[in-house]
Amino acid sequence: TAAQRHLFTFNEDIPVEQLAQRLCDLKQGYTQYGGLRPFGVSLLYAGWDPYFQFQLYLSDPSGNYSGWKATCIGANNGTAQSLLKQEYKEDIKVEEAIALVMKVMSKTMDSTTLGSEKLEFATLTLDPETKKPKAKIYRPAEVDALLAKHDLGKKEDAEMK
Repeated sequence: TAAQRHLFTFNEDIPVEQLAQRLCDLKQGYTQYGGLRPFGVSLLYAGWDPYFQFQLYLSDPSGNYSGWKATCIGANNGTAQSLLKQEYKEDIKVEEAIALVMKVMSKTMDSTTLGSEKLEFATLTLDPETKKPKAKIYRPAEVDALLAKHDLGKKEDAEMK
């Protein structure tokens, strides 16, 4: 409701950090006054607003949040953070970022092969014509094509053919 209230009051979308802060205030309230953590998860918030452009925030179960250029959560996040620190560049292009994500996922997922049944993928870009943010959620076939492009997809065994 915070986003709708902001839109109604100011006739513009809520800034990304403000939305992340509101959600984290809710999480923190449950932690402080209820002694519980009903959300029980860390979340990544990605968005775009005209003031600060693209933004990425991470919140933990207690309601603390922080802004990042690139980050990750989940199993093996230490390894993933290390890879991101080494290879992330400030002026990275979308295709390079996709390749970096694929590399990080291949090195950190607890699976011998990556596939669309274990991996979901999305990008957030700015449409060059409309100058509005555009989210693309990849279909399973597109995820498999990306994995194949980066030589990370399932390898069919010759004996099975």
